[in-house]
Amino acid sequence: MTSDPFTIPTGERGVVRVFTTDLEPEGDAAITPGNLQRLLGPDVTLDAEKVEVFPSSVIEGLGLSSYLQEGYGVPREALSGKAAALDALSGLVILIPSSAFEGRTQVLEPNPGLRFVGSFREPDPEPPQRMAPAEAEDYIEPRETRIDPEPRQRMSSWVIALGALLIAAALVLYVVI
Repeated sequence: MTSDPFTIPTGERGVVRVFTTDLEPEGDAAITPGNLQRLLGPDVTLDAEKVEVFPSSVIEGLGLSSYLQEGYGVPREALSGKAAALDALSGLVILIPSSAFEGRTQVLEPNPGLRFVGSFREPDPEPPQRMAPAEAEDYIEPRETRIDPEPRQRMSSWVIALGALLIAAALVLYVVI
């Protein structure tokens, strides 16, 4: 969980905010990307393609907690004690990953029709480790070295090309004369 789930700092990564709502007077289309921005606050801008809005019944067999683990990389420990409540959600589920805010600082002022469920962080990536030279050799493709054909082969190609040119010239002269 983040300290203030409604303040998105510049460059935030790896956090997914979960909201739910019963606002669906016209089915799934009731929450469109345009009105979702208005529901989150007057100054909020989102990359709508990165936001997921779906009825909770869509993942009924899998469960929202498993979906967060498998789809967003949220560790099981971060969901402990909350999995049953997440899986029991009804209505529309709205998942907003950090990437939807496009790295900009933003403050959410959710409409009372949206219910904030929680924010969950995926684990920080492990720092890269240097590979031992012997291991690295397994990943390096050998360079192909081009071997020039023998000089005789190159010379015969020129002789054939020159011969073809002379025959073509002779044919042209024969037709002209």
